[in-house]
Amino acid sequence: MTNISTGASSVFLATRQRSSTAEELTRSLDALSAEFSAPVGLLSASTRQWRSVAGTDRRAFPSAEQAARLLKEFDLNRAQLCRDPRVPGPVWLILPWNAETPESESLSAWIGFAPSHDWPEAQGWGPPCPDPALRAWGQAVADRLARERSGETGAGTVLSQPPRLTDRMIRQLRVSDPPERFQFLAVDVMKSELGVEAVAWVPHSHYERVIVAGGIEGMTADHYRKLRSSSNDEAARIVNRLSTPLLPNVRRAAVVAADRQAPIGWLVAANPIDGRRFSTAEVESLQPVAALIATQRSNARLYGDLKELLFGVIRSLTSAIDAKDPYTSGHSERVARIAARLGQELGMSPTQRGDLYLMGLLHDVGKIGIDDNVLKKQGRLTPEEYRQIQSHVRIGMHILSDLKKLSHLLPGVAHHHEALDGTGYPLGLSGDDIPLVARILAVADAFDAMSSSRPYRRGMTNEQIDAELRKGTGKQWDPHVISALFACRDEIDRIRQKGLGESLQQVVDDTLGRG
Repeated sequence: MTNISTGASSVFLATRQRSSTAEELTRSLDALSAEFSAPVGLLSASTRQWRSVAGTDRRAFPSAEQAARLLKEFDLNRAQLCRDPRVPGPVWLILPWNAETPESESLSAWIGFAPSHDWPEAQGWGPPCPDPALRAWGQAVADRLARERSGETGAGTVLSQPPRLTDRMIRQLRVSDPPERFQFLAVDVMKSELGVEAVAWVPHSHYERVIVAGGIEGMTADHYRKLRSSSNDEAARIVNRLSTPLLPNVRRAAVVAADRQAPIGWLVAANPIDGRRFSTAEVESLQPVAALIATQRSNARLYGDLKELLFGVIRSLTSAIDAKDPYTSGHSERVARIAARLGQELGMSPTQRGDLYLMGLLHDVGKIGIDDNVLKKQGRLTPEEYRQIQSHVRIGMHILSDLKKLSHLLPGVAHHHEALDGTGYPLGLSGDDIPLVARILAVADAFDAMSSSRPYRRGMTNEQIDAELRKGTGKQWDPHVISALFACRDEIDRIRQKGLGESLQQVVDDTLGRG
């Protein structure tokens, strides 16, 4: 994959237009912008100037000089991708569009896409799209444009497919979903858009389920497998006269491979409802959707592996904290559950409560770096030893800052020992300057600590805990959080008796879904 440097995230569609007036160029620009829901620029490679740009500032595109030089590096017979690894923006898809202007001017169209949903400049650019699907989508559009210009189809029909179908599918793609969900969505959408009796996703592996939208009498999953391409190298095929005893009710079929380089699966459409023959354009509309199915399937598996890894990291860190001080074993889990319940009482969203839960599990992770003799000391701590204990906040922040998917937990980990009157640590924050999640964790942490027995003291009674909480309200702890605790006091007592459960699975899902 070739690299290029530019200030924009864009898709590059290479063209040489045969007969283009200014009005025709504008129509082409608008058609491409509508197809991809993206800004488009037309570059003259011969004069090294931008002829026209729509949808964004011209400065968002790379320089005309740079773009013209890039053209010389590519074989434009098939779709190609390139990106600049140094910045999160540029993604280039290079596709053919064979034509020339009366002035023999060589033109190219640049279509801008965001590289990811969390790209700061994503708004206004085309939707983020997996590489295989973007390549298939662009190639299908370029092929249709080439046929229109050669007279194979009527003028103006090249981009008359359902508006932004691939765009709509991309926006429904979630790697955290089971692959079958997206497969069901894809075949159902294509059945409706193509107007056929059935569309099926046929995976290469016989261990994976065939997903079908619609149905044809007498057809089973194995029958759809018989319709798939006979060769892994065959990207697509149309059978407009199908007659076989094995498939007596299938009259016409169109088959598209998700990836002709690898045996992943096929998208099969059968029996147009109006009896028409399948067109090449209809087959091309299947290609990017088939590529999306394959991409989501692959990414969902990677997501599952990442989920298990993150789940294991969190459990391992929690276990490591407990191992450092067996007398407080389970403390982090109890703080997590209490904090989440307090968040619910305070009206926080499920995602915010999930964050609180993870912060509670990991709020003391920095104690891994504290000397055991200090951490387990039963007597009064010296000033130096107390400073060592306080350093667990800094150590915890350092540990989590290196884990990108957990970095959003830093406010709770960093400030759960701040006090409302400014006498806490590490920064001496006060009042509303202390993040709400940290104020909630402070109460949950104190409640469990006061409830637990240590070798040098017994846990406090409920009456003693309540008195201590009221005494510290407005000084050490937020009055709103204390009120929330008393509002669900009995339930929090029961929460302390439970361990880590299924809620961790959900918050891991939410955490991986960020960005």
